[in-house]
Amino acid sequence: MLVTTKTLRRKRIRLAALASIAALGTVAALAGCSPSSSDSGKVTITLSGPNQFTSDANTFGPAWEKLVASFEKDNPNITLKTNVLPLTSWAQTSAAQLTAGTAPELIFNQTQHTPEQVLSLDDALKKKNPFSDSGKSWNDDFIPQYWKDSDQLINTAGHHEAIPFNLVAVGMYFNKDILAKAGVKESDLKTFDGFLSACSAIKSAGFAPVATDNGNLPAGWAYVALGSMLLNPEAEKINQFASDGSAGTAKIVTKKSIAHAYLTGELNVTTDPGSAEVLKLMKKFYDSCATPNWSGIKSQGAFTGGTDFTGGKAAMAWGTNFATTGLADAGFKYGTVPFPTLSKSDSSLATGDPAKFGVTAGGTAYMIPAYIKGAKRDAAIKFLQYVSSPKIQSWLNKTGGIPAANGLTAPPGLEAMSTGDWATVPPLGQGGLFQVPAAIAAQNKYEGYLLGSTSLKDTLKTLNANGIAWSKEQAVQGKWTEDWATKK
Repeated sequence: MLVTTKTLRRKRIRLAALASIAALGTVAALAGCSPSSSDSGKVTITLSGPNQFTSDANTFGPAWEKLVASFEKDNPNITLKTNVLPLTSWAQTSAAQLTAGTAPELIFNQTQHTPEQVLSLDDALKKKNPFSDSGKSWNDDFIPQYWKDSDQLINTAGHHEAIPFNLVAVGMYFNKDILAKAGVKESDLKTFDGFLSACSAIKSAGFAPVATDNGNLPAGWAYVALGSMLLNPEAEKINQFASDGSAGTAKIVTKKSIAHAYLTGELNVTTDPGSAEVLKLMKKFYDSCATPNWSGIKSQGAFTGGTDFTGGKAAMAWGTNFATTGLADAGFKYGTVPFPTLSKSDSSLATGDPAKFGVTAGGTAYMIPAYIKGAKRDAAIKFLQYVSSPKIQSWLNKTGGIPAANGLTAPPGLEAMSTGDWATVPPLGQGGLFQVPAAIAAQNKYEGYLLGSTSLKDTLKTLNANGIAWSKEQAVQGKWTEDWATKK
């Protein structure tokens, strides 16, 4: 290669520059600071997810802003920004961003994803939480029954990938004034036939019984409640894998057990009487109690059915424990009740056992994309540690949050949701048998049947096909090697 005087000059300049950089690095190391103001140790991270607390499209509420301010005060080198995503599109937005590598440092964990797309927190959990004085590892700071085997926090590869800021409970809120006008007592809502009769009285009084929308939550929650009373024989039959994926059983039927049942043909919901019965009763509930035009109402705010409940147009609505923040200025007294109990007069399959839903880690939980590295990853982990420590007691009090970590207390007024049989997770968990592939997970899979445009037979056929497709996805994600999991 020909070396010119100009080339030699460039080499000398480059070597001089490298020497200067090395010298600066040495000075910086001796001084204990970074070599330039652009690498000052300050970092900005963003948390992106749906608003579970208010209908505000810009903020999770004053209590959240105060929590963020406290975090930034305690961690002056970190700035945390919040990006509120619309309830109707957050799942699609987050999943697309995660796939494209553009999702921010912290994303809502119910985003569709695969294990390799998200950072495993296993190593971090072995260390102490710097904001906890328990003296234990971060892993041991969580309440075991909601943490240890939660498939909402542990992925199919067996790694902890999300940290819960709180726990979630679901129930039905009711407007005491409307019930009084309709001549309905709270005790009337305890049985299924009593609840349907109450819905008729509420309609006669000029109100919608249960505020409902076309989202997947109200139908999904009704399915879990009905399934908890009708699908226990199915749960016992297919429960063949322990929580760690080995042969055995689990307290809550694992995704692997459900997938195994679908892929081996042990479960076929098209011929399962319990599955058909759940759908029949769900339609009966919708026909009697749901807002008449529910299919045209988009999900928004803290309650199902849009603003019908908070606006005094509906007597009841589904809501989580977080929904209490939306009733501060409602102007009426309210209460909460669990889903009504089925009796033999409602269904020959009913046992008289009350409905179950469960307090779980399916509330506010966030994870970190795997491609987030360095200081931003460290800052994101630090925020997850902060929100699973005693630092968030005030935020829990203001938002109706049930703590996921030890050393914190739940605010009063949530007893109907968070105690008794209703607070117990049913054997099939909160996902049930009717699982669907990731591409349609955010859709209301019962809408056609509930509207009467799709037959029960066709609905069950579609649900079974979706269950098989979902099972194949789970087998790939979990890297299961058994013959039944790899068979095409």
